Amino acid sequence: MTGLPLETIFRRSWPDLSDAGAAALRDEYRAIYEARAIPATRLFRGARATLRAFRAAGLRQATVTGKRAADCERILRGLGVGRELDLFLGGDSVERPKPAPDLALAALVGLGVDAARAVVIGDTRTDIGMGRAAGVRTIHVLWGYERRPLPEADLAVGTWPALRRAVLGSVAS
Repeated sequence: MTGLPLETIFRRSWPDLSDAGAAALRDEYRAIYEARAIPATRLFRGARATLRAFRAAGLRQATVTGKRAADCERILRGLGVGRELDLFLGGDSVERPKPAPDLALAALVGLGVDAARAVVIGDTRTDIGMGRAAGVRTIHVLWGYERRPLPEADLAVGTWPALRRAVLGSVAS
């Protein structure tokens, strides 16, 4: 269920949950997330170098997440990689969540990039589904949530250097 809106996750877990109950759980989750998860968030080793390599190659970069856009931006700026990204989009940026194509399509528009020249990089089935639904090439990274290659992804990579080669090689061709 990773990548889905909190209310959707709660309703799948508790089908009889009322709207008010889902909202209360969402608010409680966000308060705990704010207090504990955000301060504990760390980058994967290799992420900073990869974002910088993509930036140095002139690539436009967005982050698209099920989290709120402002939370995502605050986290990434706090980790010192915010300036590497051109656009921060969250589940609150579009009407339909992943795996609908809305976030990827909004990123394409916001970055001024054509789908044929873009790639969605993700670690979950919802990331890959979103990219495919948007008509974008997908790369599944194996060090995040889903650690076995997803057959629906165009490519799966197991290391940061492999990801850099895959993305930068596709730009050169």
